Amino acid sequence: MNIYSLPGIISFTINFSMGLIVLLDNPRSSLNRWFAAFIFQFALWNISEIIILNSGSLGNALLGAQILYRIIFLAPAFFVIIAYSFPKNFHNWTRHILFYTAIFAVPVLCLSLSFPEFQIQLVPLKKFHNIYYYELEYNSSLSFIALLAISIIYIIWGTLVLGLKIPRLRTVRQRNQTRFLLFGLLTIFFIFIVINIMRTIFERAVSFYFLSTITTFFISLFFLIAILQYRILKISRLISSGITYSILSSVILVIYFLIIQSLSESLSHFFNINSNLLQAFVILSIIILIRPLSTRLQHIFDRLLHKDIHQYRHNFFKLSQNLLTYYPPNIFFQKVSAFLAKNFKSDQVLVFIPDEQQNKFYEINMTGNSPRIAFDSGFIRQMLHIKKVVELYELEHKTLDRNLLEFLEKNQIRLILPLIFHDELLALVLLSGKKQGRDYSEDELEILSIFANEIAIAFHRNKIVEKLQQKERQRFRLQKLAALGQLTSGVAHEIRNPLNTISTAAETLQNKKLPPQGQNQLLQYILEETNRLNRVLNDFLNFSKLRPALFRRVPLEQIIERVVLALETSLTEKIEIISQIEQRQKDIVTDQDFLYQILLNLGINSLEAIRERCEKDENFRCENGKMQILVRHDAAGWVIRVIDNGIGIPDDNAESIFDPFFTTKKSGTGMGLSIVHSMIGTLGGDIRVRSKKGQTEFIISLPAKIEEGV
Repeated sequence: MNIYSLPGIISFTINFSMGLIVLLDNPRSSLNRWFAAFIFQFALWNISEIIILNSGSLGNALLGAQILYRIIFLAPAFFVIIAYSFPKNFHNWTRHILFYTAIFAVPVLCLSLSFPEFQIQLVPLKKFHNIYYYELEYNSSLSFIALLAISIIYIIWGTLVLGLKIPRLRTVRQRNQTRFLLFGLLTIFFIFIVINIMRTIFERAVSFYFLSTITTFFISLFFLIAILQYRILKISRLISSGITYSILSSVILVIYFLIIQSLSESLSHFFNINSNLLQAFVILSIIILIRPLSTRLQHIFDRLLHKDIHQYRHNFFKLSQNLLTYYPPNIFFQKVSAFLAKNFKSDQVLVFIPDEQQNKFYEINMTGNSPRIAFDSGFIRQMLHIKKVVELYELEHKTLDRNLLEFLEKNQIRLILPLIFHDELLALVLLSGKKQGRDYSEDELEILSIFANEIAIAFHRNKIVEKLQQKERQRFRLQKLAALGQLTSGVAHEIRNPLNTISTAAETLQNKKLPPQGQNQLLQYILEETNRLNRVLNDFLNFSKLRPALFRRVPLEQIIERVVLALETSLTEKIEIISQIEQRQKDIVTDQDFLYQILLNLGINSLEAIRERCEKDENFRCENGKMQILVRHDAAGWVIRVIDNGIGIPDDNAESIFDPFFTTKKSGTGMGLSIVHSMIGTLGGDIRVRSKKGQTEFIISLPAKIEEGV
């Protein structure tokens, strides 16, 4: 091996890696197989140059020259086949094996007729008489002229095929890829022809060698850019590992030629050991040492090649988390549109959602004179059939409504994302061209297809939540109407009874002559019923127009003591009242008046329940009555329990005790517990009740942290 073969070895490494990447990505694809063979042909070209440069004798160098000669004149045949196959084959007859055979038969026949007089000669590099390089030898032989003519015809043929194919391609991406392929291959052929024609002006073979080496590097660079930047083929899985392999192999080769070869010769001479064994040992050591870098290098390339994808994944995760919350459709798609505009650089994002009443899709923001798209239109049928991201050019324009097509073209729509869930088209997302006129890549189209599926699922979940909320609002509306009816009925009932008593007493006083004692009794009835009406109205007003709570930090023990004192003052029986606070000197942030009224009302109810048990239970005396107010505080908040051993609440009444005007007492208005329930809700807490015969427990839960003054 000599250093002159280093560029060829590096080029071979790159070309061979790219060929493997193309072939292994989709071995069943005819295009992948032919494109891989085309690249492998240039890798074989590199091998031929390596053989020529490293041959110690003229006979060995001729072997490489003969291989190279055949490759040069077979390359145009590959170009014709690639021209028909890429990116889409419009001619079925070119897929037949007879077409491939005929394309290669002509140059192979001419090469056979030229044997063994191939028009290529070897020239030694100056100062290195044992190192040879090649150059074509031009003469007027019939076989050589035929080969040149066939090569030129094939190049023109392939150029015309690609050039005429460009207007027939629907997508701009395919057109750009085809232009790049055509320009690149023609440039390769042109440079090769120019170098070989002008070689006569080169004074030294070394100059021709350097120009040919540049051509070799240009070919490798072309295939690398074609696969990486323009995505000539849909390469995705193997690309980072292939590039990593190429770079590491090239690094090892450079180290070998610059360091190992000269170092091993010196060491082998010094230690008197075999030079080849020492070189093998050193190369193996370098491979082992450099191996840990491959994973890191592959990761770096993966990040560089798929930088946008990694950023997209991060941003999409944030969007997914955000869309877990319910949003109205307009807000939902505002977030989706902002995400698409930011991550895919789309100039404009339009969203069409269905109108179930009119059976049409309409643009959610009513942009300009946006048309409505009927459910049974050709456009919608195509979307339901395709079920993935589609470019506007790929649609059958004959089935599209004229106004819709004009609207899409006017807004420069490029992509349509159908949001489909279980064969139901939930919405349509339309993307215009990207900013700065750039095109959507294959990776972006695949990402958008996945994105459309994920957003369809999120929007479907959003619609489910919306329907549940509508049902909940409808149920709540019905409950409000039922409660209003019940409330109205209760108010009417509570007012009608006192009014009947007042009316009867007034008519009696008016129509009958009663003694003073009878008159005073009727007047007392009227006064009592009037006071009762006043209580009913006050309770109703307190319930319906409860003032906002005013939170202040107050000693809880002081409120409990006031409640106990008020209850004990009202007692005529010997009922025991117990209060207990687990943590004394503890302040609570609450509305002092509300909490006092809540505990006082519950305490009054407990005492009345104990009295009722005294009347109905022969085995129970009021002296055995007991009421407790127990307070506990923890991290979750305050828990206040009001317990009595009274008559208890029947199971049938347990769910109704907090309803307005519900009462089982002869003199009650039925508003006490309703007001208690409303006040506790205003304080941000809740109340539960547990009751059985002989014991009732009201459990109040209040939050631990509330800002003062709220």
